[in-house]
Amino acid sequence: MWGHSQVVCTMTESAGAVIGINLGHSYGSIACINQHGRADVIANEDGERQIATRIAFNGDQVYMGNQATPQLIRNAPNVIDRFVNLLGRSFSDLTDAEKDRASAAVIDHNGAPAFKVTIDDKETVLTAHDVAVRFLRSLFLTAKDFLSGVPIAGAVLSVPQWYSEAQIAALKAAATEAGLIVLQTIAAPAAALAAYGLTSPSGPGKLPSAPDGVESAPYPHGKELDRNVVVVDMGGSSTDVTVVAARGGIYSALASVHDSSVGGFALDQALINFFAKEFTKKTKVTIGDSDKRAWAKLRNEAEFTKRALSASNSAQCSVESLAEGIDFTGSVNRMRFDMLAGPSYGKVAATVEKALQQASLEACQVDEVILAGGSAKLTGLVDRLSMLFPEESETTRITGSIDADQVIARGCAVQAQLIAATPSENVEGKLLSSLPFKPAAEVAELKAAATSKPFGLVLDAPKGSDDKQVVDGKLFVTLVPAHTPLPVRRTYRLPVAQGAGQVALTFAEGDETVRVDTIAPPPADEDDEDDEPLEPEEVKTAVTKPAAKVVELLVALKSKGAKKLEVEIVVDASSGVSVTAREEGDKDVAAQAKA
Repeated sequence: MWGHSQVVCTMTESAGAVIGINLGHSYGSIACINQHGRADVIANEDGERQIATRIAFNGDQVYMGNQATPQLIRNAPNVIDRFVNLLGRSFSDLTDAEKDRASAAVIDHNGAPAFKVTIDDKETVLTAHDVAVRFLRSLFLTAKDFLSGVPIAGAVLSVPQWYSEAQIAALKAAATEAGLIVLQTIAAPAAALAAYGLTSPSGPGKLPSAPDGVESAPYPHGKELDRNVVVVDMGGSSTDVTVVAARGGIYSALASVHDSSVGGFALDQALINFFAKEFTKKTKVTIGDSDKRAWAKLRNEAEFTKRALSASNSAQCSVESLAEGIDFTGSVNRMRFDMLAGPSYGKVAATVEKALQQASLEACQVDEVILAGGSAKLTGLVDRLSMLFPEESETTRITGSIDADQVIARGCAVQAQLIAATPSENVEGKLLSSLPFKPAAEVAELKAAATSKPFGLVLDAPKGSDDKQVVDGKLFVTLVPAHTPLPVRRTYRLPVAQGAGQVALTFAEGDETVRVDTIAPPPADEDDEDDEPLEPEEVKTAVTKPAAKVVELLVALKSKGAKKLEVEIVVDASSGVSVTAREEGDKDVAAQAKA
Protein backbone atom coordinates (compact mmCIF):
# COMPACT_ATOMS: atom_id res chain seq x y z
CA MET A 1 0.00 0.00 0.00
CA TRP A 2 1.10 3.55 -0.67
CA GLY A 3 1.55 4.86 2.87
CA HIS A 4 3.78 4.78 5.93
CA SER A 5 3.26 2.57 8.93
CA GLN A 6 4.53 0.94 12.05
CA VAL A 7 2.22 -1.56 13.74
CA VAL A 8 2.69 -0.91 17.43
CA CYS A 9 0.75 -3.87 18.82
CA THR A 10 0.23 -7.53 18.07
CA MET A 11 -3.32 -7.69 16.91
CA THR A 12 -5.89 -9.76 15.11
CA GLU A 13 -9.44 -9.00 13.98
CA SER A 14 -10.67 -10.48 17.27
CA ALA A 15 -8.66 -7.92 19.27
CA GLY A 16 -11.34 -5.31 18.62
CA ALA A 17 -12.49 -2.78 16.06
CA VAL A 18 -10.21 -0.64 13.95
CA ILE A 19 -11.04 2.84 12.67
CA GLY A 20 -9.94 5.30 10.00
CA ILE A 21 -9.53 9.02 10.70
CA ASN A 22 -9.32 11.87 8.24
CA LEU A 23 -8.10 14.88 10.22
CA GLY A 24 -8.56 17.66 7.68
CA HIS A 25 -7.54 21.27 8.17
CA SER A 26 -11.23 22.28 8.14
CA TYR A 27 -13.19 19.12 9.01
CA GLY A 28 -12.45 15.71 10.47
CA SER A 29 -14.29 12.42 10.15
CA ILE A 30 -14.11 8.87 11.51
CA ALA A 31 -14.97 5.62 9.73
CA CYS A 32 -15.18 1.96 10.67
CA ILE A 33 -16.15 -1.30 8.97
CA ASN A 34 -19.83 -2.17 9.48
CA GLN A 35 -21.41 -5.61 9.90
CA HIS A 36 -21.70 -5.93 6.12
CA GLY A 37 -17.96 -5.48 5.65
CA ARG A 38 -18.28 -1.96 4.22
CA ALA A 39 -16.67 1.22 5.51
CA ASP A 40 -19.08 3.74 7.04
CA VAL A 41 -18.47 7.20 8.46
CA ILE A 42 -19.48 7.50 12.12
CA ALA A 43 -21.87 10.21 13.31
CA ASN A 44 -21.14 12.03 16.57
CA GLU A 45 -23.70 12.65 19.34
CA ASP A 46 -25.18 15.52 17.30
CA GLY A 47 -25.62 13.30 14.25
CA GLU A 48 -22.79 15.00 12.33
CA ARG A 49 -20.41 13.01 10.16
CA GLN A 50 -18.27 15.99 9.18
CA ILE A 51 -16.88 17.53 12.36
CA ALA A 52 -15.30 20.99 12.17
CA THR A 53 -11.67 20.91 13.38
CA ARG A 54 -12.42 23.66 15.83
CA ILE A 55 -12.34 24.10 19.62
CA ALA A 56 -13.85 26.98 21.62
CA PHE A 57 -13.62 27.94 25.26
CA ASN A 58 -16.14 30.05 27.20
CA GLY A 59 -15.65 30.18 30.95
CA ASP A 60 -15.50 26.58 32.12
CA GLN A 61 -17.26 25.34 28.96
CA VAL A 62 -15.39 23.61 26.13
CA TYR A 63 -17.04 23.32 22.70
CA MET A 64 -15.77 20.80 20.18
CA GLY A 65 -16.32 20.61 16.44
CA ASN A 66 -19.48 22.14 14.99
CA GLN A 67 -20.63 23.22 18.47
CA ALA A 68 -17.69 25.65 18.49
CA THR A 69 -18.77 27.41 15.26
CA PRO A 70 -21.33 29.79 16.85
CA GLN A 71 -18.58 30.96 19.22
CA LEU A 72 -16.89 32.62 16.23
CA ILE A 73 -19.61 35.25 16.52
CA ARG A 74 -19.84 35.55 20.31
CA ASN A 75 -16.29 34.83 21.44
CA ALA A 76 -13.90 34.69 18.48
CA PRO A 77 -10.62 35.27 20.44
CA ASN A 78 -11.28 32.02 22.35
CA VAL A 79 -11.91 29.89 19.26
CA ILE A 80 -9.05 27.80 17.86
CA ASP A 81 -9.31 26.49 14.31
CA ARG A 82 -7.09 25.77 11.27
CA PHE A 83 -4.46 24.17 13.51
CA VAL A 84 -3.88 20.85 11.73
CA ASN A 85 -1.42 22.12 9.13
CA LEU A 86 0.60 23.82 11.89
CA LEU A 87 1.65 20.47 13.39
CA GLY A 88 5.36 19.68 13.14
CA ARG A 89 6.26 23.17 11.92
CA SER A 90 8.03 26.11 13.48
CA PHE A 91 6.42 29.50 13.90
CA SER A 92 9.00 31.09 11.59
CA ASP A 93 7.90 28.78 8.74
CA LEU A 94 4.34 30.09 8.72
CA THR A 95 3.14 32.50 6.06
CA ASP A 96 1.18 35.66 6.84
CA ALA A 97 -1.92 34.02 5.35
CA GLU A 98 -1.61 31.12 7.81
CA LYS A 99 -1.35 33.53 10.74
CA ASP A 100 -4.20 35.76 9.61
CA ARG A 101 -7.53 34.59 11.05
CA ALA A 102 -10.69 35.90 12.67
CA SER A 103 -10.36 33.42 15.54
CA ALA A 104 -7.60 33.12 18.17
CA ALA A 105 -4.33 34.53 16.87
CA VAL A 106 -1.31 32.32 16.19
CA ILE A 107 1.55 33.23 18.51
CA ASP A 108 5.17 32.15 18.88
CA HIS A 109 5.67 29.86 21.90
CA ASN A 110 9.31 28.77 22.18
CA GLY A 111 9.50 28.63 18.39
CA ALA A 112 6.31 26.58 17.96
CA PRO A 113 2.92 27.84 16.71
CA ALA A 114 0.49 28.29 19.61
CA PHE A 115 -2.72 30.04 20.65
CA LYS A 116 -3.45 32.19 23.71
CA VAL A 117 -6.99 31.69 25.03
CA THR A 118 -8.88 32.19 28.28
CA ILE A 119 -10.00 28.95 29.95
CA ASP A 120 -12.00 29.18 33.17
CA ASP A 121 -10.86 32.82 33.62
CA LYS A 122 -7.20 31.87 33.25
CA GLU A 123 -5.04 32.92 30.32
CA THR A 124 -3.69 29.71 28.79
CA VAL A 125 -1.27 28.99 25.95
CA LEU A 126 -2.00 25.89 23.88
CA THR A 127 0.41 24.75 21.20
CA ALA A 128 -0.84 23.25 17.93
CA HIS A 129 0.13 19.87 19.42
CA ASP A 130 -1.99 20.49 22.54
CA VAL A 131 -5.01 21.45 20.44
CA ALA A 132 -4.60 18.42 18.17
CA VAL A 133 -4.44 16.10 21.20
CA ARG A 134 -7.68 17.54 22.57
CA PHE A 135 -9.47 17.27 19.23
CA LEU A 136 -8.23 13.76 18.42
CA ARG A 137 -9.26 12.62 21.91
CA SER A 138 -12.78 13.87 21.19
CA LEU A 139 -12.83 11.88 17.92
CA PHE A 140 -11.57 8.82 19.80
CA LEU A 141 -14.35 9.18 22.38
CA THR A 142 -16.92 9.59 19.60
CA ALA A 143 -15.74 6.31 18.07
CA LYS A 144 -15.81 4.56 21.46
CA ASP A 145 -19.36 5.74 22.10
CA PHE A 146 -20.48 4.60 18.67
CA LEU A 147 -18.90 1.16 19.08
CA SER A 148 -20.38 0.89 22.60
CA GLY A 149 -18.09 -1.44 24.45
CA VAL A 150 -16.05 -2.83 21.55
CA PRO A 151 -12.40 -2.00 22.19
CA ILE A 152 -10.58 0.03 19.53
CA ALA A 153 -7.48 -1.91 18.58
CA GLY A 154 -5.95 0.65 16.26
CA ALA A 155 -6.41 3.48 13.78
CA VAL A 156 -5.13 4.54 10.38
CA LEU A 157 -4.84 8.30 9.84
CA SER A 158 -4.68 10.16 6.55
CA VAL A 159 -2.05 12.81 5.84
CA PRO A 160 -1.74 15.21 2.91
CA GLN A 161 0.56 14.03 0.13
CA TRP A 162 2.87 16.98 0.80
CA TYR A 163 3.31 16.34 4.56
CA SER A 164 6.93 16.19 5.70
CA GLU A 165 8.41 13.55 8.00
CA ALA A 166 8.27 16.04 10.90
CA GLN A 167 4.56 16.71 10.30
CA ILE A 168 3.76 12.99 10.10
CA ALA A 169 5.68 12.39 13.33
CA ALA A 170 3.85 15.28 15.02
CA LEU A 171 0.43 13.93 13.98
CA LYS A 172 1.33 10.44 15.23
CA ALA A 173 2.58 11.87 18.54
CA ALA A 174 -0.65 13.83 19.06
CA ALA A 175 -2.81 10.81 18.18
CA THR A 176 -0.84 8.56 20.53
CA GLU A 177 -1.14 11.07 23.38
CA ALA A 178 -4.89 11.22 22.67
CA GLY A 179 -5.10 7.48 23.39
CA LEU A 180 -5.09 6.06 19.86
CA ILE A 181 -2.96 3.13 18.71
CA VAL A 182 -1.67 4.40 15.39
CA LEU A 183 -1.28 1.51 12.94
CA GLN A 184 -0.39 3.56 9.92
CA THR A 185 -0.53 6.97 8.30
CA ILE A 186 -1.57 6.94 4.66
CA ALA A 187 -1.47 9.64 1.99
CA ALA A 188 -4.94 11.10 1.39
CA PRO A 189 -5.09 10.26 -2.35
CA ALA A 190 -4.13 6.65 -1.60
CA ALA A 191 -6.93 6.50 0.97
CA ALA A 192 -9.41 7.71 -1.65
CA LEU A 193 -8.27 4.98 -4.04
CA ALA A 194 -8.48 2.37 -1.27
CA ALA A 195 -12.08 3.38 -0.52
CA TYR A 196 -13.02 2.43 -4.07
CA GLY A 197 -10.68 -0.57 -4.19
CA LEU A 198 -9.66 0.80 -7.55
CA THR A 199 -8.19 -1.93 -9.80
CA SER A 200 -7.86 -4.27 -6.80
CA PRO A 201 -8.58 -7.91 -7.83
CA SER A 202 -11.81 -9.20 -6.27
CA GLY A 203 -10.24 -12.59 -5.52
CA PRO A 204 -7.51 -15.01 -6.68
CA GLY A 205 -7.58 -15.11 -10.45
CA LYS A 206 -10.50 -12.66 -10.63
CA LEU A 207 -10.61 -9.24 -12.23
CA PRO A 208 -11.73 -6.18 -10.23
CA SER A 209 -15.50 -5.96 -10.12
CA ALA A 210 -16.53 -2.77 -8.29
CA PRO A 211 -14.83 0.33 -9.69
CA ASP A 212 -17.41 2.85 -8.56
CA GLY A 213 -18.60 2.14 -5.05
CA VAL A 214 -22.00 0.52 -4.56
CA GLU A 215 -23.56 1.74 -7.81
CA SER A 216 -20.80 0.23 -9.88
CA ALA A 217 -20.57 0.29 -13.65
CA PRO A 218 -18.32 -2.26 -15.38
CA TYR A 219 -14.79 -1.30 -16.28
CA PRO A 220 -14.18 -0.80 -19.99
CA HIS A 221 -12.71 -3.97 -21.48
CA GLY A 222 -8.95 -4.09 -20.99
CA LYS A 223 -8.94 -1.39 -18.28
CA GLU A 224 -9.89 -3.55 -15.29
CA LEU A 225 -6.39 -3.86 -13.84
CA ASP A 226 -4.63 -0.81 -15.24
CA ARG A 227 -5.86 2.76 -15.02
CA ASN A 228 -4.31 6.21 -15.00
CA VAL A 229 -6.13 8.12 -12.29
CA VAL A 230 -6.28 11.75 -11.16
CA VAL A 231 -7.34 12.35 -7.54
CA VAL A 232 -8.76 15.86 -7.08
CA ASP A 233 -8.96 16.71 -3.37
CA MET A 234 -10.59 20.11 -2.85
CA GLY A 235 -10.77 20.75 0.88
CA GLY A 236 -11.54 23.83 2.92
CA SER A 237 -8.17 25.59 2.72
CA SER A 238 -6.41 24.08 -0.29
CA THR A 239 -6.61 21.80 -3.30
CA ASP A 240 -4.35 18.82 -3.97
CA VAL A 241 -4.17 17.03 -7.32
CA THR A 242 -2.33 13.72 -7.56
CA VAL A 243 -1.78 11.68 -10.71
CA VAL A 244 -1.59 7.97 -9.97
CA ALA A 245 -0.80 4.84 -11.95
CA ALA A 246 -3.17 2.19 -10.55
CA ARG A 247 -1.92 -1.27 -11.53
CA GLY A 248 -3.68 -4.28 -10.04
CA GLY A 249 -4.38 -2.51 -6.74
CA ILE A 250 -0.85 -1.08 -6.45
CA TYR A 251 -0.75 2.71 -6.62
CA SER A 252 2.26 4.73 -7.78
CA ALA A 253 2.20 8.53 -7.61
CA LEU A 254 3.39 10.04 -10.90
CA ALA A 255 2.91 13.70 -9.92
CA SER A 256 1.35 15.80 -7.18
CA VAL A 257 0.52 19.51 -7.03
CA HIS A 258 -0.59 21.45 -3.92
CA ASP A 259 -2.38 24.79 -4.28
CA SER A 260 -3.06 26.61 -1.01
CA SER A 261 -4.76 29.54 -2.78
CA VAL A 262 -8.01 27.77 -3.61
CA GLY A 263 -10.41 25.70 -1.50
CA GLY A 264 -13.75 25.87 0.23
CA PHE A 265 -12.79 29.12 1.99
CA ALA A 266 -12.40 30.83 -1.40
CA LEU A 267 -15.90 29.67 -2.39
CA ASP A 268 -17.27 30.90 0.95
CA GLN A 269 -15.63 34.29 0.36
CA ALA A 270 -17.26 34.59 -3.06
CA LEU A 271 -20.68 34.02 -1.44
CA ILE A 272 -19.87 36.42 1.42
CA ASN A 273 -19.03 39.20 -1.05
CA PHE A 274 -22.20 38.48 -3.04
CA PHE A 275 -24.51 38.58 -0.03
CA ALA A 276 -22.77 41.65 1.42
CA LYS A 277 -23.52 43.52 -1.82
CA GLU A 278 -27.10 42.23 -1.78
CA PHE A 279 -27.50 43.49 1.79
CA THR A 280 -26.18 46.92 0.87
CA LYS A 281 -28.39 47.05 -2.23
CA LYS A 282 -31.53 46.24 -0.19
CA THR A 283 -30.81 48.33 2.91
CA LYS A 284 -28.34 51.03 1.78
CA VAL A 285 -26.23 49.94 4.78
CA THR A 286 -22.60 48.97 4.19
CA ILE A 287 -20.97 46.42 6.48
CA GLY A 288 -17.87 48.08 7.85
CA ASP A 289 -14.49 46.39 7.69
CA SER A 290 -14.19 46.63 11.46
CA ASP A 291 -17.56 44.95 12.09
CA LYS A 292 -16.05 41.53 12.75
CA ARG A 293 -19.24 40.22 14.33
CA ALA A 294 -21.26 40.90 11.17
CA TRP A 295 -18.66 39.30 8.93
CA ALA A 296 -18.48 36.25 11.22
CA LYS A 297 -22.27 35.85 11.04
CA LEU A 298 -22.24 36.14 7.27
CA ARG A 299 -19.30 33.73 6.97
CA ASN A 300 -21.05 31.03 9.00
CA GLU A 301 -24.30 31.32 7.04
CA ALA A 302 -22.47 31.45 3.68
CA GLU A 303 -20.86 28.10 4.44
CA PHE A 304 -24.26 26.56 5.22
CA THR A 305 -25.60 28.01 1.97
CA LYS A 306 -22.73 26.52 -0.01
CA ARG A 307 -23.34 23.10 1.50
CA ALA A 308 -27.05 23.33 0.65
CA LEU A 309 -26.19 24.14 -2.97
CA SER A 310 -24.33 20.84 -3.31
CA ALA A 311 -27.68 19.08 -2.92
CA SER A 312 -30.26 21.53 -4.34
CA ASN A 313 -30.60 24.09 -7.12
CA SER A 314 -31.09 27.06 -4.81
CA ALA A 315 -30.47 28.01 -1.19
CA GLN A 316 -31.21 30.83 1.23
CA CYS A 317 -28.94 32.83 3.50
CA SER A 318 -30.66 34.30 6.54
CA VAL A 319 -28.84 36.37 9.16
CA GLU A 320 -30.56 37.96 12.14
CA SER A 321 -29.37 41.49 12.93
CA LEU A 322 -26.55 41.44 10.39
CA ALA A 323 -25.60 45.12 10.71
CA GLU A 324 -27.13 48.11 12.54
CA GLY A 325 -29.84 45.76 13.85
CA ILE A 326 -31.15 44.96 10.36
CA ASP A 327 -31.97 41.37 9.43
CA PHE A 328 -30.94 39.95 6.07
CA THR A 329 -32.43 37.22 3.92
CA GLY A 330 -31.07 36.48 0.48
CA SER A 331 -31.05 33.60 -1.93
CA VAL A 332 -28.77 32.28 -4.62
CA ASN A 333 -29.27 29.60 -7.25
CA ARG A 334 -26.71 27.12 -8.44
CA MET A 335 -26.13 28.91 -11.75
CA ARG A 336 -25.30 32.19 -9.99
CA PHE A 337 -23.07 30.40 -7.49
CA ASP A 338 -21.18 28.65 -10.30
CA MET A 339 -20.56 32.05 -11.87
CA LEU A 340 -19.24 33.38 -8.56
CA ALA A 341 -17.11 30.27 -8.08
CA GLY A 342 -15.89 30.25 -11.69
CA PRO A 343 -12.40 31.69 -10.93
CA SER A 344 -11.86 29.07 -8.21
CA TYR A 345 -13.03 26.23 -10.46
CA GLY A 346 -10.67 27.55 -13.13
CA LYS A 347 -7.76 27.41 -10.66
CA VAL A 348 -8.55 23.78 -9.82
CA ALA A 349 -8.68 22.90 -13.53
CA ALA A 350 -5.34 24.65 -14.05
CA THR A 351 -3.87 22.64 -11.15
CA VAL A 352 -5.08 19.42 -12.81
CA GLU A 353 -3.42 20.47 -16.08
CA LYS A 354 -0.19 21.27 -14.23
CA ALA A 355 -0.18 17.85 -12.53
CA LEU A 356 -0.80 16.09 -15.85
CA GLN A 357 2.07 18.01 -17.40
CA GLN A 358 4.39 16.94 -14.58
CA ALA A 359 3.28 13.32 -15.10
CA SER A 360 3.91 13.62 -18.88
CA LEU A 361 0.30 12.69 -19.62
CA GLU A 362 -2.41 14.23 -21.78
CA ALA A 363 -6.01 14.42 -20.60
CA CYS A 364 -6.96 11.73 -23.14
CA GLN A 365 -4.58 9.31 -21.39
CA VAL A 366 -6.51 9.57 -18.08
CA ASP A 367 -9.00 6.80 -17.35
CA GLU A 368 -10.56 8.09 -14.15
CA VAL A 369 -10.90 11.19 -11.98
CA ILE A 370 -11.62 10.55 -8.29
CA LEU A 371 -13.24 13.36 -6.29
CA ALA A 372 -12.32 13.95 -2.64
CA GLY A 373 -12.83 16.77 -0.16
CA GLY A 374 -16.03 18.56 0.84
CA SER A 375 -15.87 21.18 -1.93
CA ALA A 376 -15.51 18.51 -4.61
CA LYS A 377 -19.20 17.65 -4.11
CA LEU A 378 -20.23 20.80 -5.97
CA THR A 379 -21.63 20.06 -9.43
CA GLY A 380 -20.06 23.19 -10.91
CA LEU A 381 -16.60 21.81 -10.23
CA VAL A 382 -17.52 18.50 -11.87
CA ASP A 383 -18.79 20.38 -14.94
CA ARG A 384 -15.56 22.39 -15.12
CA LEU A 385 -13.37 19.31 -14.82
CA SER A 386 -15.36 17.48 -17.51
CA MET A 387 -14.32 20.22 -19.95
CA LEU A 388 -10.69 19.04 -19.68
CA PHE A 389 -11.44 15.62 -21.09
CA PRO A 390 -12.59 14.61 -24.58
CA GLU A 391 -16.36 14.63 -24.96
CA GLU A 392 -16.31 11.46 -27.05
CA SER A 393 -14.13 9.60 -24.53
CA GLU A 394 -15.82 6.49 -23.18
CA THR A 395 -13.06 5.66 -20.71
CA THR A 396 -12.40 8.90 -18.78
CA ARG A 397 -14.83 8.87 -15.87
CA ILE A 398 -15.37 11.40 -13.10
CA THR A 399 -16.11 9.23 -10.09
CA GLY A 400 -17.88 10.43 -6.96
CA SER A 401 -20.35 7.72 -5.96
CA ILE A 402 -18.81 7.72 -2.47
CA ASP A 403 -19.43 11.12 -0.85
CA ALA A 404 -16.35 13.21 -1.55
CA ASP A 405 -16.19 14.40 2.07
CA GLN A 406 -16.27 10.78 3.33
CA VAL A 407 -14.07 8.96 0.87
CA ILE A 408 -10.71 9.56 2.61
CA ALA A 409 -11.92 8.44 6.07
CA ARG A 410 -13.54 5.37 4.54
CA GLY A 411 -10.31 4.51 2.72
CA CYS A 412 -8.42 4.76 6.02
CA ALA A 413 -10.91 2.32 7.59
CA VAL A 414 -10.42 -0.10 4.69
CA GLN A 415 -6.65 0.05 5.19
CA ALA A 416 -7.03 -0.41 8.96
CA GLN A 417 -9.13 -3.52 8.37
CA LEU A 418 -6.51 -4.86 5.95
CA ILE A 419 -3.81 -4.44 8.61
CA ALA A 420 -6.01 -6.08 11.25
CA ALA A 421 -6.64 -9.08 9.01
CA THR A 422 -2.94 -9.58 8.19
CA PRO A 423 -1.22 -12.04 10.57
CA SER A 424 1.79 -10.36 12.12
CA GLU A 425 3.98 -13.45 11.60
CA ASN A 426 3.68 -13.65 7.80
CA VAL A 427 5.69 -11.70 5.23
CA GLU A 428 3.08 -8.98 4.72
CA GLY A 429 2.60 -8.48 8.46
CA LYS A 430 6.34 -8.19 9.05
CA LEU A 431 6.63 -5.67 6.23
CA LEU A 432 3.83 -3.54 7.68
CA SER A 433 5.42 -3.58 11.13
CA SER A 434 8.79 -2.51 9.76
CA LEU A 435 7.72 0.53 7.74
CA PRO A 436 8.69 3.89 9.27
CA PHE A 437 6.41 6.89 9.61
CA LYS A 438 7.76 8.86 6.67
CA PRO A 439 6.48 10.22 3.37
CA ALA A 440 6.08 7.32 0.94
CA ALA A 441 8.66 8.79 -1.44
CA GLU A 442 11.30 8.48 1.33
CA VAL A 443 10.58 4.84 2.26
CA ALA A 444 12.85 2.42 0.39
CA GLU A 445 10.51 -0.55 0.97
CA LEU A 446 7.72 1.27 -0.89
CA LYS A 447 9.85 1.97 -3.93
CA ALA A 448 9.77 -0.52 -6.79
CA ALA A 449 11.25 -0.54 -10.25
CA ALA A 450 8.55 -0.19 -12.89
CA THR A 451 8.16 -0.63 -16.61
CA SER A 452 9.03 2.55 -18.48
CA LYS A 453 7.22 1.52 -21.65
CA PRO A 454 4.18 -0.63 -22.37
CA PHE A 455 4.69 -4.20 -23.58
CA GLY A 456 2.12 -5.80 -25.81
CA LEU A 457 0.98 -7.81 -28.79
CA VAL A 458 1.41 -6.47 -32.34
CA LEU A 459 -1.32 -7.35 -34.82
CA ASP A 460 -1.77 -6.66 -38.51
CA ALA A 461 -4.79 -4.43 -38.88
CA PRO A 462 -7.41 -5.24 -41.50
CA LYS A 463 -6.95 -3.28 -44.70
CA GLY A 464 -8.98 -0.10 -44.76
CA SER A 465 -9.44 -0.08 -41.00
CA ASP A 466 -10.46 3.33 -39.65
CA ASP A 467 -9.53 2.46 -36.07
CA LYS A 468 -7.62 5.43 -34.61
CA GLN A 469 -5.36 3.02 -32.74
CA VAL A 470 -3.89 1.64 -35.99
CA VAL A 471 -0.46 3.07 -36.85
CA ASP A 472 1.22 2.15 -40.16
CA GLY A 473 -1.09 -0.83 -40.53
CA LYS A 474 -0.23 -2.22 -37.09
CA LEU A 475 -2.43 -2.43 -34.01
CA PHE A 476 -0.67 -2.51 -30.63
CA VAL A 477 -2.59 -4.31 -27.86
CA THR A 478 -1.15 -3.34 -24.46
CA LEU A 479 -0.68 -6.33 -22.16
CA VAL A 480 1.68 -4.80 -19.56
CA PRO A 481 1.33 -0.99 -19.41
CA ALA A 482 3.98 1.55 -18.50
CA HIS A 483 4.46 2.29 -14.78
CA THR A 484 3.66 -1.31 -13.77
CA PRO A 485 5.73 -2.25 -10.67
CA LEU A 486 8.19 -5.11 -11.19
CA PRO A 487 8.24 -8.07 -11.07
CA VAL A 488 4.95 -8.63 -12.86
CA ARG A 489 3.16 -11.67 -14.27
CA ARG A 490 0.15 -11.45 -16.56
CA THR A 491 -1.79 -14.26 -18.21
CA TYR A 492 -4.07 -13.77 -21.22
CA ARG A 493 -6.26 -16.12 -23.22
CA LEU A 494 -6.18 -15.40 -26.94
CA PRO A 495 -8.72 -16.82 -29.41
CA VAL A 496 -7.43 -19.13 -32.14
CA ALA A 497 -8.89 -19.22 -35.65
CA GLN A 498 -10.89 -22.37 -36.31
CA GLY A 499 -8.79 -25.07 -37.98
CA ALA A 500 -5.45 -23.29 -37.41
CA GLY A 501 -2.45 -25.59 -37.04
CA GLN A 502 -0.05 -22.95 -35.77
CA VAL A 503 -0.11 -19.40 -34.47
CA ALA A 504 2.55 -16.71 -34.97
CA LEU A 505 2.75 -14.07 -32.24
CA THR A 506 4.83 -10.89 -32.18
CA PHE A 507 5.41 -8.97 -28.94
CA ALA A 508 7.04 -5.58 -28.69
CA GLU A 509 7.62 -2.55 -26.54
CA GLY A 510 5.42 0.39 -27.40
CA ASP A 511 5.75 4.15 -27.64
CA GLU A 512 2.81 6.07 -26.15
CA THR A 513 1.81 9.12 -28.11
CA VAL A 514 -1.19 11.31 -28.78
CA ARG A 515 -2.87 11.45 -32.16
CA VAL A 516 -4.37 14.83 -33.05
CA ASP A 517 -7.16 14.95 -35.64
CA THR A 518 -8.51 18.24 -36.92
CA ILE A 519 -12.22 18.23 -37.65
CA ALA A 520 -13.41 20.94 -40.01
CA PRO A 521 -16.50 22.86 -38.87
CA PRO A 522 -19.75 22.48 -40.79
CA PRO A 523 -20.21 25.00 -43.60
CA ALA A 524 -21.67 28.32 -42.50
CA ASP A 525 -25.24 29.16 -43.38
CA GLU A 526 -25.00 31.74 -46.14
CA ASP A 527 -28.46 33.12 -45.29
CA ASP A 528 -27.50 33.94 -41.70
CA GLU A 529 -25.17 36.94 -41.70
CA ASP A 530 -24.93 36.96 -37.88
CA ASP A 531 -23.26 33.55 -37.68
CA GLU A 532 -19.56 33.78 -36.86
CA PRO A 533 -17.33 31.25 -38.62
CA LEU A 534 -16.55 28.27 -36.39
CA GLU A 535 -12.99 27.25 -35.61
CA PRO A 536 -11.72 23.76 -36.56
CA GLU A 537 -11.86 21.32 -33.64
CA GLU A 538 -8.87 19.31 -32.47
CA VAL A 539 -9.58 15.81 -31.18
CA LYS A 540 -6.82 14.06 -29.23
CA THR A 541 -6.64 10.28 -28.93
CA ALA A 542 -4.17 8.24 -26.86
CA VAL A 543 -2.29 5.90 -29.20
CA THR A 544 0.44 3.29 -28.65
CA LYS A 545 2.59 2.26 -31.58
CA PRO A 546 5.10 -0.62 -31.75
CA ALA A 547 8.69 0.38 -31.04
CA ALA A 548 11.40 -2.26 -30.61
CA LYS A 549 10.47 -5.85 -31.48
CA VAL A 550 11.19 -7.97 -28.41
CA VAL A 551 9.81 -11.49 -28.76
CA GLU A 552 8.43 -13.66 -31.58
CA LEU A 553 6.70 -16.97 -30.96
CA LEU A 554 5.59 -19.65 -33.40
CA VAL A 555 3.19 -21.92 -31.59
CA ALA A 556 2.42 -25.35 -33.10
CA LEU A 557 -0.98 -26.58 -31.93
CA LYS A 558 -1.49 -30.22 -30.97
CA SER A 559 -5.01 -30.28 -32.32
CA LYS A 560 -6.82 -28.11 -34.84
CA GLY A 561 -9.74 -27.96 -32.42
CA ALA A 562 -7.92 -25.66 -29.99
CA LYS A 563 -10.08 -22.62 -29.26
CA LYS A 564 -7.80 -20.52 -27.06
CA LEU A 565 -4.12 -20.01 -26.45
CA GLU A 566 -2.94 -19.21 -22.93
CA VAL A 567 -0.06 -16.72 -22.96
CA GLU A 568 1.89 -15.90 -19.80
CA ILE A 569 4.15 -12.83 -19.69
CA VAL A 570 6.67 -12.39 -16.89
CA VAL A 571 8.81 -9.27 -16.53
CA ASP A 572 11.37 -9.67 -13.74
CA ALA A 573 12.91 -6.99 -11.54
CA SER A 574 15.73 -6.42 -14.03
CA SER A 575 13.22 -5.94 -16.90
CA GLY A 576 13.92 -9.35 -18.43
CA VAL A 577 10.89 -10.59 -20.37
CA SER A 578 9.72 -14.19 -20.64
CA VAL A 579 6.74 -15.23 -22.77
CA THR A 580 5.25 -18.72 -22.50
CA ALA A 581 2.39 -20.10 -24.61
CA ARG A 582 0.32 -23.25 -24.15
CA GLU A 583 -3.02 -24.49 -25.33
CA GLU A 584 -5.78 -23.75 -22.84
CA GLY A 585 -6.14 -26.67 -20.44
CA ASP A 586 -2.83 -28.21 -21.49
CA LYS A 587 0.03 -28.31 -18.96
CA ASP A 588 2.71 -28.73 -21.65
CA VAL A 589 4.44 -25.57 -22.91
CA ALA A 590 3.91 -25.14 -26.65
CA ALA A 591 6.43 -22.31 -27.13
CA GLN A 592 8.65 -20.12 -24.99
CA ALA A 593 10.98 -17.20 -25.58
CA LYS A 594 13.01 -14.76 -23.46
CA ALA A 595 14.45 -11.32 -24.07
